[in-house]
Amino acid sequence: MRKIFLLLVLVISVLWLQPKRPVSAAHPASSPGELIAAVNALRASYGVAPLTAHPILMQTAQAQADFMAATGMITHTGPGGTSLTQRLLAAGYPLAGDLSLGGIRAENIIGAPGLTAAQAVQAWMGDAPHQNTMLNPNYQHIGAGVSKNGDTIYYVIDCAMPTGSGQQQPYTPEAPLGDPGISQYIVPVTINTPNPDGSIFHEVQYGQSLWSIAIAYDTKIDRIRQLNNLAPGSTDIYPGQKLLIDRIPTLIPVTPSATPLPPTPVPSPTSSPEPTGTPTATLEAVSPSGSDQAGAGAVVLVIFLALAVTGGIAWLSMRREAVNE
Repeated sequence: MRKIFLLLVLVISVLWLQPKRPVSAAHPASSPGELIAAVNALRASYGVAPLTAHPILMQTAQAQADFMAATGMITHTGPGGTSLTQRLLAAGYPLAGDLSLGGIRAENIIGAPGLTAAQAVQAWMGDAPHQNTMLNPNYQHIGAGVSKNGDTIYYVIDCAMPTGSGQQQPYTPEAPLGDPGISQYIVPVTINTPNPDGSIFHEVQYGQSLWSIAIAYDTKIDRIRQLNNLAPGSTDIYPGQKLLIDRIPTLIPVTPSATPLPPTPVPSPTSSPEPTGTPTATLEAVSPSGSDQAGAGAVVLVIFLALAVTGGIAWLSMRREAVNE
C-alpha cells in the first residue's frame, strides 16, 4: 500500500513540474504576406497579372492598420487627417496619374473580430469599388498591413501604379489631393435571433454594408440578395431597410388526434315494483354449498391420516423399547 502511495506522489510531481504549453490566441491574425497571396490568387482567377509587393506600400499599409487598431476606427484618414495620396507621396512612392485627383492608387480597409485574410478578400468582393482595388490591371504594386486590438483584426491593402521613370512627380503637400480613398466606415452588426417562424431579419444601420452584414451572420452576400430580390451584384442598401437574412426550418408540433372511445353500453332500465311500507331487515341462514362441503371433508381426512401415522410411529417406538429391555 505504501509503494502504491509513493508511486502516485511521484506521478503527480512529474505532471506538476512539466513546462506549461503557451495558450494560442483564440483568433490568430493572418500575415501581410497571406493577404497579398489571397489578392494575387483572386487576380489569377480572373486572368490578371499579380501585383508586386513594394516596400513603401508595405510601410504605408501597415502604418494605417496600426493607426486603426490604436484608435478603433476603420478609416482611410491617417494621423493628422492625411489622405492616402499624401501618405504615399510623403513616404516617397513615385505615384503616377494626376495628383490633383489623387493619382492612380486605391486602398481597401476592413476590421472585424476573428477575421482572416481570405474573409477580408471575400468581403471586398461585395462591391465594384473594392473589387477594382484588387483587380485593376493598371496597378503594379501592392502593400499589406495587419494589426490586432483585442479580438478585432484590421487589414489594409494599398495598390498603386508607379510613374514610368520611377521618380516622384513634383507636388505641393498643402494642395488638395482628391478624396482620401474608398470610404468604408463600419458600424458593428448586432445579430438578431430568429422569429418563431424561423425567419431572421436585420435592420440596416448607417455605415453597414452587405458584406459586413453577411460576415456577422456567417452567410453569403448572394444569399441575402436572393432572399430580398436584390439585383445580382447590387450593393444598394439604406439605413432602416429590413433585410431577410435567412429562414431556419422549425419543427411544427403535431397534436395527436383524439381517438374516440367506444360508447359505454348503458343498461336499459327495468321496471320493478316500488316497495311499499317500511323495509325490515331479514336474517337468513346460509347453507354451505356443495363445493364447501367437499373441501371440509378433505381437511378432516387429512387430519385423521396425520393422527394415524403419528400414533403408528409412537406405537412402534414403544415396542422397540420393550424388546430392548
